[in-house]
Amino acid sequence: MRGWVRHQLWIPPIVGVGVGAVLGVLLVQPTFFLGRLLTGAAWQATAAEARSTLSAVLGIALTSLSIILSLSMLVVQNAAGQYSPRLLRMYLHSAGVRVVIPVFVGTSVFCLVAAHEFGFLSDVERAPRPALALAMVLLVLCEGSLIYSVFQTFQLMRVENLVRRVREDTLGTARTLERFRAKDLPEPPPARPRSTAARALRARHPGFIVAIDAPAILDVATARKLVVHVERAIGEPVTRDEDVGWFETEAVASPPQSDDSDEALVLRAIRLDRWRDDDRDLLLGVRQLVDVAIKALSPGINDPYTAVEALDQLTFLLCELSGMRLGPRVLADASGTPRVFLHGPTHRDLLTLASDQVLRYGAEEPAVVLRLLRMTAAVGRNLREAEDRQAAREQLRAILAVSERTQAGASGQSLLRRHAEALEQALDGGPWPPLPAIGF
Repeated sequence: MRGWVRHQLWIPPIVGVGVGAVLGVLLVQPTFFLGRLLTGAAWQATAAEARSTLSAVLGIALTSLSIILSLSMLVVQNAAGQYSPRLLRMYLHSAGVRVVIPVFVGTSVFCLVAAHEFGFLSDVERAPRPALALAMVLLVLCEGSLIYSVFQTFQLMRVENLVRRVREDTLGTARTLERFRAKDLPEPPPARPRSTAARALRARHPGFIVAIDAPAILDVATARKLVVHVERAIGEPVTRDEDVGWFETEAVASPPQSDDSDEALVLRAIRLDRWRDDDRDLLLGVRQLVDVAIKALSPGINDPYTAVEALDQLTFLLCELSGMRLGPRVLADASGTPRVFLHGPTHRDLLTLASDQVLRYGAEEPAVVLRLLRMTAAVGRNLREAEDRQAAREQLRAILAVSERTQAGASGQSLLRRHAEALEQALDGGPWPPLPAIGF
């Protein structure tokens, strides 16, 4: 429910509309208690003067809102074109959308409703009007929101802040997924091969896998004596009737309709959506940083330092993830029998995703290759498993080999080769080499 509310952008404006309408009705002709409470802060005015003031406040609020929307659209268009369209979700979930717009909408609705209610008053005497005092307070809030939105927008225009925010959000997702692994088997057994008696799990509609409720699948598997294998990871696209995994029963063969109900119960715990969601998709954050680096290396942008900024954040992110549990998950029932096998990305998958495409487009830029070498070595130094460290070492050599083939005879190639050798020595326990001048 919390995730659904977070992604429904229409909820905050609707709340602003409701609050503004209720306040507009209550404060035009306040009750005895409310009138006694607000009389000291109320303005003296006739009904006609109150309607005129509310109309002026409404005009100022709408003008300020148009400024915010125009500025936001310009920044969003620039970010999508220069960095990555996948960064737009950051703007949609920013305070400018979730807080500032509801404040303006609530103020506008309050002024409209209050002006409408003042039209039913026939008195011409000057009297305390609490609605005018609240209108001024809301106007101050609107202008403060305008200034806050402008400052926040300027901050998001800096690529350093953008890539840092992506890293922090991705790390938050990783910590959430780490908590979900609390009941996993510490040393998961390998997934067994699919047998002839296995039943396929077929997606009911196309979409992206955005969440897998492992405890719910475990409950179904325990109650019905099933072994469930989900072979698609979060973030993968699936088509209608595509196999996302399989299951088989350990008990006596069940009637066909029981198999159908088992499949429906398991598929209910695999949520599909129209697009990828960063709430549970760890690879999406890495993909966003890679996209920023690739976009910066395109001929139309030609900004290698932005690619370097993205690779620095990728290095920070992957080094922090190296101490977390990644890869396949296995959940067991109360007796210790493994029943749920889930597919998940490993540290090697993340390192490959972070380096391969950036190397393909930036192999001719020494500063980018240098950052790729350092990222691979830094991650390899922090990994726990010997196989993962060996894979990082092989990735380090592969990056250098691609760079040497692409820049055969280039002047900076000898520097990269020496630095790669120093990094490989650091993986064996040697000192960490300093960054050469081309890396600054």
